[in-house]
Amino acid sequence: MASVKLILRTHQVDQTGHSPLYIRIIKDRKTKFITAGVKLKENEWDEAKQKVKKNHSNSARMNAALSQKIADAEGQVADMERKIKTVSVKKLKEAIKGKEVPNFFEYARKRLEKIKSTVSYSTYRAYTSQVDKFEKYMGTKDVYFDEITVALLNDYKFHLGDTLGNGDTTQRLSIIVLGTIFRDAIREEVIPETMFPFSKITLKISSSKRLFLNKVQIDNLTQLKLIEGKKR
Repeated sequence: MASVKLILRTHQVDQTGHSPLYIRIIKDRKTKFITAGVKLKENEWDEAKQKVKKNHSNSARMNAALSQKIADAEGQVADMERKIKTVSVKKLKEAIKGKEVPNFFEYARKRLEKIKSTVSYSTYRAYTSQVDKFEKYMGTKDVYFDEITVALLNDYKFHLGDTLGNGDTTQRLSIIVLGTIFRDAIREEVIPETMFPFSKITLKISSSKRLFLNKVQIDNLTQLKLIEGKKR
């Protein structure tokens, strides 16, 4: 039988000290995560009671909403397990989300293999290392396209500079690679264009200039060899 629980992912803390809250599903020792759409400081979350603490200004309203999310998730799990005794944790997640959205990392790895013979080895390695770095930040391969939002990307960009010490060039490359994968997925009609979050992301070029990514620029980035700057 599957278990459903709320987990505060403190390894993804942002610059304001808030971490994302996720619904965790465990089935047959396999784990999936679904965003709960909430961010909290570590001292605002009671792991044992599975509740937002009263030191949060909207604790009552948030706890009511989270309780409903968990109840809905548990109901979906019970229904699926009753109908399909061998249901997988992946199918449970899809049932709870109410829609099928492709896994970002699964698509990215397949896409990298497709372009391997059409780009230089240094470009392929640069792209691969950036996907690896983003996966390490997320802490799981179980990340879907719709979970990569403007807020998450801004948190990741802060992590690149503040935690990893990456310079502007490497930060720019990290975000550009992710954006290129999104554009490829849109072109292949894997995801809708409305799922593209990069138009609202700004990337520093120097202390006096900022680059706003647009769709045309992303479309032309496949052949770039931006491999300078510090990497981790």
